[in-house]
Amino acid sequence: MSRQTFIFVSAPALDADLMHLVEQALGGQFIRAEGSDPYIRVGTVAVYIGSHEFDDDDIAWPQGSDIPRQSQYPAMIEIRDTGGNLRHQQGIASKIFAALRSTGRYRAVFIDDMQKILDSYSPAE
Repeated sequence: MSRQTFIFVSAPALDADLMHLVEQALGGQFIRAEGSDPYIRVGTVAVYIGSHEFDDDDIAWPQGSDIPRQSQYPAMIEIRDTGGNLRHQQGIASKIFAALRSTGRYRAVFIDDMQKILDSYSPAE
């Protein structure tokens, strides 16, 4: 079973600005196929964007409090390498996360396989 990488973002699920930012970061355009969330292919990596149904209490910050994924991070970007290359998968995810951070606009949480928080960002308020 392959591991997935997720980035949860404080934007509406199909926010046009968020989608454009991801497209710029990856140098492609989202494909909208019936029955699927919009996605971009980067070689063997598929990047999906959409909403999610994860509850606020499914995973916690290192400090112990729950991550409010459903209430404060409604958009989910899912990154998976169909060839199972985790390093490549996380490299693509890192590009997206860096682009999100560079805008200074979105709160984001970068999670490996719903098990480990790799990074997080919250703009200065």
